[in-house]
Amino acid sequence: MRDLAIVPDRWRSHWWMALPAGMVAYCIFVGTRGDLRVDHVLGTAALIALASIGPRSRQFLIDMTPYVLVGVGYDLVRYARDSFVRPENVLGCELRNAELAVFSVAPGVTAQDWFALHNSPVVDLLAAVPYLIFIYFAFAYAVYLYFVDRPRMRFFLWSLAVANFVAYAMWLVVPAAPPWYIRMHGCTIDLAALPSPGALLRVDHLLGMSYFQNFYARASSVFGAMPSMHCAYPMVGLLTAWNAAGWKTRPLHIVYTLWMIFAAVYLDHHWILDGLAGWAIAMGSVAAVSFVRKRLTPVQPAGASAQESSSGFAIS
Repeated sequence: MRDLAIVPDRWRSHWWMALPAGMVAYCIFVGTRGDLRVDHVLGTAALIALASIGPRSRQFLIDMTPYVLVGVGYDLVRYARDSFVRPENVLGCELRNAELAVFSVAPGVTAQDWFALHNSPVVDLLAAVPYLIFIYFAFAYAVYLYFVDRPRMRFFLWSLAVANFVAYAMWLVVPAAPPWYIRMHGCTIDLAALPSPGALLRVDHLLGMSYFQNFYARASSVFGAMPSMHCAYPMVGLLTAWNAAGWKTRPLHIVYTLWMIFAAVYLDHHWILDGLAGWAIAMGSVAAVSFVRKRLTPVQPAGASAQESSSGFAIS
């Protein structure tokens, strides 16, 4: 079958086994540190199931490799931050001052300050939607593309992976405090400060739940505001779909991208500068993966079928 030839033989022969085995080893690692969670176990069980069902599920497992690597990489940031993050290299009020210089809505007032005083339950709920769905939506979108456009699925996921790992490096090398931190703690950088859901706490209270509080309690780093990966995700989706999307779907990508950056600012999670940095990381990552795709995709003879042209390396 041509679609099973999408990755090289050396990958197909071993990677579908190596990925679940690696996740089992990772579960053992986090377990020895007392950090094993239910999602670690469920995710590993899902990978083992995909590896066990049959050839098609194994191919899906291989194609989803970047998504798995993103999750593991995010988890690993917590173990690296003690070696990299120091109070003196965290951008705190420096970033707020830069925001005021470029995007102030009044003297000494950022957009985040304004929204902290001018908000409503309806807008809270609207802003919470993209924050609630963005990880799950990326997975669901990748599954959808697996069935309708596998080359674009791999383009999307590898671009997402590159963007995430660039962001992880920046969180460690140039850590930055989010707006909610400055609002709660001022300009003093306290590495012992706990993560916060910011204005999403209002949504938890409104709906009588603790979803966002529990979700952000597991954040890998408090000082990971710059760049905003919340804003980068929809931008990666927009850019990787740009050539394939028509007049019906392209506006949906654009609306989602703008909706997310508004939510990031409104909910006190990011500076506008963080969102723009996320967009820039997304653009650079898509460009880099596109370049690699062109270099690794073999030139097809004239008249080659679309199915044949979709085969090649895993990120093609």
